[in-house]
This record gives sequence, C-alpha cells and structure tokens, in this order.
Amino acid sequence: MSDYTKIADTGNGILSLLKEALIPELLNSPDQIGLCSPEDHGDFAVGVWLYDIREDNSIQAHEMTSIGRNAQRYPSVYLQLHYMITLYLQSDLKYRAVQEHQIFGKIIRALRDHAALDPDSFLPAESSAGANIRIQMQDLEVEEKVRLWTAPNTAYRTSLFYSAGPVEIQSARTKSVKRVTEIDYRFTGKET
Repeated sequence: MSDYTKIADTGNGILSLLKEALIPELLNSPDQIGLCSPEDHGDFAVGVWLYDIREDNSIQAHEMTSIGRNAQRYPSVYLQLHYMITLYLQSDLKYRAVQEHQIFGKIIRALRDHAALDPDSFLPAESSAGANIRIQMQDLEVEEKVRLWTAPNTAYRTSLFYSAGPVEIQSARTKSVKRVTEIDYRFTGKET
C-alpha cells in the first residue's frame, strides 16, 4: 500500500471505530456509516465528512531519512485532518431526537476512549509508521459550524467536529548518497 493513502486510511480508521461503537446497539448495519459530504449523504445514517486538510505546523520535518545504505528520502509532510460528523436518521419523528442524542453520546465516548488512534490497528504493517494519530473534538463557534454546513436549501443539523493528526505523508523523492567505504591515513612528518 502506498504512503499517500494515509488520508483515506485515517478516515476508514475513524469509520471502524464508529461502526464498532454503534453496531448493533444503535444502528443495524455497518453500511449505515460512511464517508460523505452533507450534500451527498445517500442512505447513510452517520456521515463523516473530511472538510479540511492543513499542514501541522507543530512538526517541522527538515531532515532527510536514510532508506537503505545508498539512498535518503526527502522530509515528510505532516497533516491535520478536520472532520464533521452528522446524523441523517430516517426513523419515526417522535423517536428520532432521542436516538440522535444517544448516537451522539456514543460517538463522543468512542472517540474520547480512542483519542490516540493506533495506525497499526487499521493500516497494513508496511505503511504504518507506528505513531499515534490524535483525535480531538474541535471547539468551533456556532457561526463557523453553520458556515461549514454546505447543503443548499437545508437547515443546519447539529454535528460533531473533530481533528485527527498528525498524519504523515512521506515524500516519494529520494537522492542517492555515497557512503564512506575506505579511509587512507598518510602521515607526512620526519621520524625522530
């Protein structure tokens, strides 16, 4: 698996957590939880939308990484991924609000309990660097939340906002290096 898929893999890791938390107690099928935008949520009951990707400025990677004896990889980029989690329940109106509140509570608990998402649990061993991805609830103002809600002609739905990171994308660029293989010591001095 290529390193560039870590953004998609992180989203799928969050989906796995939500499916484990919500199925079968609050939802019937794992197919009811998926990655989607508010405008195109289809039959999902729980939609997870990646609405922003930003470079994580708290990590400054400037050093080359050795790969093998004769090559080095250019520095990685580290990202913070921002997600909006929205419910699209189709249940009976008189039960829907209570069901939504239960699902929100379960999602919040699951993401808090797994605040350090272990890439080894959802990434193949060859692409996992082993560094945990932190999941944190975002403290956004109501105006920001409403602005992020982009479904036209639809009233804003209460949503949860989280960030996940750092997510490392390794550079594909490498350079060859020549290692020191031999040292020649020559002394130029008179013997006494």
